[in-house]
Amino acid sequence: AHAVSQAAEYAVGSVAVEKAAPPALMRLITMVAERFGIQITEKAAAQAVPALGAAGGALINTLFINHFQDMARGHFIIRRLDRQYGEEIVRAAYEGLSQQREG
Repeated sequence: AHAVSQAAEYAVGSVAVEKAAPPALMRLITMVAERFGIQITEKAAAQAVPALGAAGGALINTLFINHFQDMARGHFIIRRLDRQYGEEIVRAAYEGLSQQREG
C-alpha cells in the first residue's frame, strides 16, 4: 500500500505523467487501487454486521418487552377484578364474552 501511495504521488507530481511513468505502471496503480477499493468496501460491510445484529436484537427485545408488558397489564387487571368481584363472577363474564364472539 505504501509503494502504491508513493507511485501515485510520483505520478501526480510529475508534469508529464505519460512520459514520466510508463502506461503499464499506471495500469498497475489503477488495478491495485481498484482492488483496495473493493477490500475497503468489504471491510466496511463486515464491520457493519455487528451493528446490524445489535439493531436487530434491540428491535426483538423491544417487541418482547411490549408483549410481556401488555400481558402483565392484562393479568393484573384480571387479578384486581377477581379481588373486587370474585373469581367466579369474573370467569362467568369472560366466558359470556367469548360465547358472544363465537355466536
